[in-house]
Amino acid sequence: MIRRVWPILLVVLSAGCGQSSPTPSASVDAVSPLPLGASAREAAYALVQRGDWPGAVVKYREALRDAPEDVQLHFALASALSHLDRREEAIEQFRWVVARGRASLPEVSAARQWLREAGALDAHVEAASPSTAPAAIDPRSFGSVAGKTTWPGVGSESTVLTLQILLVPDDAKGKSVGARTRLGQPYTIASVPEGRYRLMAQVGPVRLWETAVQVTAGKETVLDLAPETSPVSPRDFPQRAAGNKSAGS
Repeated sequence: MIRRVWPILLVVLSAGCGQSSPTPSASVDAVSPLPLGASAREAAYALVQRGDWPGAVVKYREALRDAPEDVQLHFALASALSHLDRREEAIEQFRWVVARGRASLPEVSAARQWLREAGALDAHVEAASPSTAPAAIDPRSFGSVAGKTTWPGVGSESTVLTLQILLVPDDAKGKSVGARTRLGQPYTIASVPEGRYRLMAQVGPVRLWETAVQVTAGKETVLDLAPETSPVSPRDFPQRAAGNKSAGS
């Protein structure tokens, strides 16, 4: 199997890093219909919330017909494909993001990391990456970020959600680093250069957390990610089938 992204961040990958089978889609008949008049992008987002990855792929492709150069749409499509273990199609879309997106975009950093860990960051992709020689860095200038992630209703085999966490440096010259974990499990991002970062954590295209964090050399910064600090309500994500709701109440 291949890695899933946040799904897109998000998002379980192959290449030796914590595989699992795709999350089962919620029954379309058991959830509320898509909003009338919704755009293809909005419909895709709603389908992702319901765990309907095949439907999201269809809608993301439809949205790309109207906005073929939209980096976020290509990234979201790649993430949905990765959830379906459609490796070659996901690679194609992630390569497009790396080749065409601005290097400073978090989607580009995450796409490059996905390709690297999936063993698909070949010469074609490397050629699209900024060609700067790495400077010698004192290992003592590194710190780490770690913490718990908590979210109600996750953890069972039917609600396995992959959380992708990305640290984007405030300094435009810095390099983004990240990690993946299951939502509800702890995370650790090691070997992070000292400095200020913007931490973003999301499942697919749904961003559950975004906050500033200071990384100090030689120290571990503890940052727990809980519903209380998320702009997304647990009542809204993930949406479950009516039967699952009643069974868990």
